[in-house]
Amino acid sequence: MKAADALTEVNPHALSAIVQASSTRTIVASQDIYDDQGRKLWARDQAVSASLQKRLLERKLSQPLEACLRAADGVTTLQLHEAATAFLASGHPLVQVIQPHAVAVLKAVGQLPLHSAVQLLLTTVHAVRPEVFAHAVRAMLLAGAISADAGQDRFDLRMALLAGLLHDLGEMYLDPTYVDSKQPLDLAGYRHVVSHPLIARMLLARLTDYPPALGEALAEHHERLDGTGYPARKVAAGLSPLGRLAAVVEAAVGMMGTPHAPIMRAALALRMVPGEYDAGLSSVLTNAARRAGEDLASAVAAHEPTVIQRQRTDWLDRIDAALGLVRQLASGPVSPGPALAEVLERAAHRVLRMKVAGHAVGLWTLPDGGQTLPERLELVVAVGEMRYRLRGIERDCLWSSPSLKPAELEALTPLWQALDPDNERH
Repeated sequence: MKAADALTEVNPHALSAIVQASSTRTIVASQDIYDDQGRKLWARDQAVSASLQKRLLERKLSQPLEACLRAADGVTTLQLHEAATAFLASGHPLVQVIQPHAVAVLKAVGQLPLHSAVQLLLTTVHAVRPEVFAHAVRAMLLAGAISADAGQDRFDLRMALLAGLLHDLGEMYLDPTYVDSKQPLDLAGYRHVVSHPLIARMLLARLTDYPPALGEALAEHHERLDGTGYPARKVAAGLSPLGRLAAVVEAAVGMMGTPHAPIMRAALALRMVPGEYDAGLSSVLTNAARRAGEDLASAVAAHEPTVIQRQRTDWLDRIDAALGLVRQLASGPVSPGPALAEVLERAAHRVLRMKVAGHAVGLWTLPDGGQTLPERLELVVAVGEMRYRLRGIERDCLWSSPSLKPAELEALTPLWQALDPDNERH
């Protein structure tokens, strides 16, 4: 699909969500809706209904659907302020991170500019996926706190708030089967999901007058400074300041669901791989963890030291085995083709980053037993992060390389098996 056609061809998932939201919200046409042949499909001020959904599917419009609808009773800046205030009055651990800057952040929330298309999409999310809306509010507040902590001016603070609020806007355009999956995604599903940052940037560029920097930040919120993110695998020099902030926010909010010492866990995870996140921005979590005085003993109590020791030894063995297999495949009797060589280079980079990270947190060197509580928690977090990241290397290396030949995919199988923590090593 050409970029120019991307919004005039109605997205079935977004349309379905808007129609579903219309059962509890007043969503109407803000103008007459025409297809690309000039045929009138829906009249101005006519309410959205299932009938509209039937008319629009597989039709190309003269204007993007989102530009032709408005939420008459949609999410307002006042409602955002109320939602933010209610969250800050809750007992959620993230509140402790935001609290030092709560006054400035709440004031800026009350002054946010909400474009009509953004209001429509936020209203839809609020009506159909309230848990996603709640996540967006938390991300907005954390982004604002990080911006305020960095001493940014009012304009940058507002852009940070919008970046947090809108960072996952593109997910509404994805197949819910993949977005809501509780199981690891296969390559096809992952390729589908990694498009949502680009969708969000396109939405802002085509539908709003927000600064391009905001759309770029939305496109970068899953990027990492060391080139291990997606969708563009940008490195530090190519990431915008607002994109760096959005990346920290996306990761930190997602890590705050653990029951014990969530702030400390998030702070440790963010700095586990040196150079993955902006250390200056993520320090907000580190400072909050020091203030919070979380119960570290409860956080490590469920983790048997002998199990942690066995896992960290296993992770190092897997990393060394994987690096050996990469060298073997790269220097075999037949030189790898360009696609395979690229995958091997990517795999080596990811695996080496894991080894460096393990050394940085003392995963391979800290003695068994006798560690302080912070050291024990750091080991627990590092072992968990290592497991998660090792399992994702195959997917991260292959999702953008569909040109591999069957024989090359087969040759890579031992490498992925070596990295899979659930695969028994012999």
